[in-house]
Amino acid sequence: MSRILRVGVVAAFLFVLCPILANAQTTQTATHQLKLAHQTAFVGPNGVFTAEVSTGDLPANTKIELVLYSAVTSRSRLDRTIAGEQLGSALFSTPATILDASRSTKTLSLPLNEKWPAPEGGTVLSESGVYPVLIEATAANGTRLDSIVTHLLRLPTPTTPTTPLAVATTVVIDAPLGVSREGAPQLSDAQLSRAGEQFRIIAAAASTPLTLAATPFLVQALTEAGDTSPRPDRQARQTLSRPYVTIDAGSLISAGQSSVLNAEYATGDSILANVFEAAPDRRTLVLDPSVTPSALNLLAQSGTRSVVLQSSQIRSSLVSDESSVLTKRFLVESENGTSFSAMANDDAASSRFLLTTDPILGAHQALAELMMLHQEQLGADRGIALTIPAATDTAALKEFLAGLTATTGNQSGSAGNMVLQPLTLDDLFTRTGVAGTTQKPLVRSWTSNDPTDLGTYGARLEQARWNLLGLRAMLPKGGEIVDPVEATVLASAEATLTTNDRTSVLDAANNQLLAITSAISLPKSQKVTLTSRSGKIPLVITNDLPVEALVRINVSSPKLEFPSGTTYEIVLAPSSTTRTDIEVTTRASGAFPLDVAITSSGGGVLVASSRIDVRSTAISGVGLFLSLGAGLFLLVWWGRHIRHRRRARSLVAANEPSQTPGG
Repeated sequence: MSRILRVGVVAAFLFVLCPILANAQTTQTATHQLKLAHQTAFVGPNGVFTAEVSTGDLPANTKIELVLYSAVTSRSRLDRTIAGEQLGSALFSTPATILDASRSTKTLSLPLNEKWPAPEGGTVLSESGVYPVLIEATAANGTRLDSIVTHLLRLPTPTTPTTPLAVATTVVIDAPLGVSREGAPQLSDAQLSRAGEQFRIIAAAASTPLTLAATPFLVQALTEAGDTSPRPDRQARQTLSRPYVTIDAGSLISAGQSSVLNAEYATGDSILANVFEAAPDRRTLVLDPSVTPSALNLLAQSGTRSVVLQSSQIRSSLVSDESSVLTKRFLVESENGTSFSAMANDDAASSRFLLTTDPILGAHQALAELMMLHQEQLGADRGIALTIPAATDTAALKEFLAGLTATTGNQSGSAGNMVLQPLTLDDLFTRTGVAGTTQKPLVRSWTSNDPTDLGTYGARLEQARWNLLGLRAMLPKGGEIVDPVEATVLASAEATLTTNDRTSVLDAANNQLLAITSAISLPKSQKVTLTSRSGKIPLVITNDLPVEALVRINVSSPKLEFPSGTTYEIVLAPSSTTRTDIEVTTRASGAFPLDVAITSSGGGVLVASSRIDVRSTAISGVGLFLSLGAGLFLLVWWGRHIRHRRRARSLVAANEPSQTPGG
């Protein structure tokens, strides 16, 4: 197993075990703990190395001593010294000093010369390098109470020929989303406060070229909370495009949700461009292991040409090739064979920010990793990508960036030839040489996480996307109304949410949509009487939205015909009532229903519905013919009846015998 892979495995275990270890520590007796409070990042040939330590609850009579050891010669050896092992030969030890009971910190100093004689209280280091430094606390009886191991980074002399290692530092600002009782995605006040502090730390390092990868949801929430720290400044930084929230890109693509991936980046870009007052850069992206080769295909369509992968994702054919993976450009390919210029993030250095409970010490361990890499990979065209994880303590971020602003060693009182040169990711890709021959750049294979099944969430997300399409079709000028609904839908794809939380967020999005569509309404009840065979039924639609709405009207009835069709679209003026007439022809007299449904243009979303009671008193042509026939028949029959009665009377009168007198 390679060294970098080992670091990745250790980091993964730490993420799982940290909560367990934290609980275990609370049950143990508190230990005396030294912590690094500040340290000189780079020391010139004749400079002074200082280390300020926090002494915790060490007793006042504790002795503090600094011991300098011989330089390490490889990153694997650096690993061991960081763990407090294999420190090598002791070169110099400062006189022990006693803690002052009135102070909680102690500053130790070690003056250096590049040539003899040694300075007072210090020693001579004739060579540049990474030197382990042990800071040890002992009790009055000689019992060791605590210790920490840091490293002195001694720079070459200004006249020593050397080319600094290009270092492109990407600062990730992100936080896992929570969900309110109403299903709204949210961040806590503590998360927002921490993000604001991260932005202010970056602003303080304005002269140091950096690359920023900030999650748009967090940036938006921060600015809406009134924090101005994300606003633009004069920093020499590059801002990367990011999805609206942290997503599992490979799983979305595998579930057929490529439109969601596009929408995540489009919404994120819009927010960042608005807040930063400059469009983020999508040409270069820092990828996480969820981005699969098929997801990379989609990113290529939106302009991505250069990527940074984790070094643990790169497959190296030779163990000796491990370091060169980090310092030179190479090519990787997406699923369809599209080539991307690539650099590998230095996972070993990135992990230093998370593998220790001492944030300041972690920052200097990361600097030591970079200087050690410089010594192992000398060359004019070498560079390294370093991503500072989002979970990095703000104190560690501040200390590390302060170190990048002091790469010449001037803060030690003596300038040296710098070994690290900060720059942006774009500049890194421009400056760094290509691995392989000039005729054929090296193509490396790479790995990604296997996609996971989205389950029922995938189907619900699909429906929510269809509803959004319908809503946008209905409100073509209502971006300010529809965008918050889409933002809620996109937030449901946050990778850290559970399935239940994702469902709650989609429910909240649906409630937002219903609140919009309910602003368009029909009368609750309506009765219409038709006195002729053909007529018009008035339909009154109210639009309480501040923008016009394009809607589709669908009508149906078992005993009505619609000469103009059963479906047609109209435009509803904003904040007004619109009347439209439905042309109908009756099939029969009587009472019957007319069903009306209002949907978004295209029929994607049901907006309102109503049933109109229609009563027809008109007589149809057949009915009229039958009625006339019946009347005619009655008239004929009545006439004949009258005539027969008269004849009958006349016959009776003629046949009666006349009466004679006396008869």
